[in-house]
Amino acid sequence: MVFNKLLSKRDAVTLLELIHTSLLCSNEEDFKALVNKLHEVISYDFAFSGLGKTDTHGNVVSYKIINVNYPAGWIDVYASKNFYDIDSVVKENFRNFRLQRWKDTFRKRSTPKEFISHAEDFGLQDGFTHGQKNTAGNRGSLLSISGDSVEYNTRTEMILELVVPHFHQVIMRIIDQQSRDNIHPLSKRELEVLNWLQRGKSSWDISMLLHISERTVNFHVDNIKRKLDAVNRPQAVSVAVQQGLICVE
Repeated sequence: MVFNKLLSKRDAVTLLELIHTSLLCSNEEDFKALVNKLHEVISYDFAFSGLGKTDTHGNVVSYKIINVNYPAGWIDVYASKNFYDIDSVVKENFRNFRLQRWKDTFRKRSTPKEFISHAEDFGLQDGFTHGQKNTAGNRGSLLSISGDSVEYNTRTEMILELVVPHFHQVIMRIIDQQSRDNIHPLSKRELEVLNWLQRGKSSWDISMLLHISERTVNFHVDNIKRKLDAVNRPQAVSVAVQQGLICVE
């Protein structure tokens, strides 16, 4: 069997430990430790995960993230440039939920050069992404690994195929718990940022008004979108108004 040829006994034991540990994960820190344990069987430099809700046509209508160790600068650029709208890897994941190599998807989906160029600046020029949808078909997970140390071979692909279903269950459990815990999700600072967003202010404008860095503003915006289950700034404002967190002006 290919399984026996590609994995050592130690690899098999580690994978069993990963699966067992996944059953015990109850928060983001647990999940990050679980993903980091993957280093014992495959190589990677960066890892990122998330859970998306989809409509009846398979389009993602909300997205929550668990960033294991992607560069903070890339998260800022991604949000500020609305790269979510052109990220072919994310779109492919929630369309088919199959293991994909980024370079293949970039070529297949004609990904804009601006996106690829910025990703390369942060060492994210290639990687693997895999995910799984729930039984109802209205939510799905995503796990991405990237970096120069990734080995693009059958062994890495096989291990990702084995662990992703278990990681999917962890992500679902953690994010559902977060949703239950966030009765009043926004901090005072996040509400300040949200009010300025409602007035059409950019991240730079808000940084000047609140005397904080533009990067910090983007960090707050990302948290606001995650907590309100929104994919962009206008939707975050709309959800906040609906929930009575801010008033219409």
